[in-house]
Amino acid sequence: MARKKREKVEISGDEEQIVSFKLGKETFAVNVSQVREIGKVEDITRIPKMPDFIEGVMNLRGQITTVIDLKKRFGIPAGTGRTAQSRIIVAEIGDSQLGIIVDAVEDVKRISRSNISPPPKTLSAGVEANSLTGICKLGDKLVMMLDLGCIMSEGEKARLGIGEAAPHTTSNAMATAEVSK
Repeated sequence: MARKKREKVEISGDEEQIVSFKLGKETFAVNVSQVREIGKVEDITRIPKMPDFIEGVMNLRGQITTVIDLKKRFGIPAGTGRTAQSRIIVAEIGDSQLGIIVDAVEDVKRISRSNISPPPKTLSAGVEANSLTGICKLGDKLVMMLDLGCIMSEGEKARLGIGEAAPHTTSNAMATAEVSK
């Protein structure tokens, strides 16, 4: 019996591929192009004097990656805490990567852009509102579309060295050199 050759499926201009995930009882989604990988929550090292939503750092294939808890960032009640379904979505933010803890990853799917509405104008303030790019209608459920590059303010990203082309390490090396003179 001959096997059928699998055809390549391409995304047309009127579709978007998303990764949906749960935070508490709500469903959120991001464009798949922002996601580098998805993994289990493991070995996070706490860093003192960081905002409470920053869980710490982890070593991801030799690269130190900042990890944040998105529920804490958005002020969503913790509920039961982390479970076996909790995951870290590793996002590409500029030239850096950021680990984002979510309660569960639901699905990767293609959706029609006609199913995405702009966010209501009443949600126009704050970092959380800036990260909301739209509301997607999936069946009888509304899914909040996020831009992971906007979940932290520019000041927070600069403080953590996220989204820049590594001047953070250069400036630390120069500061160390100046102290040792």
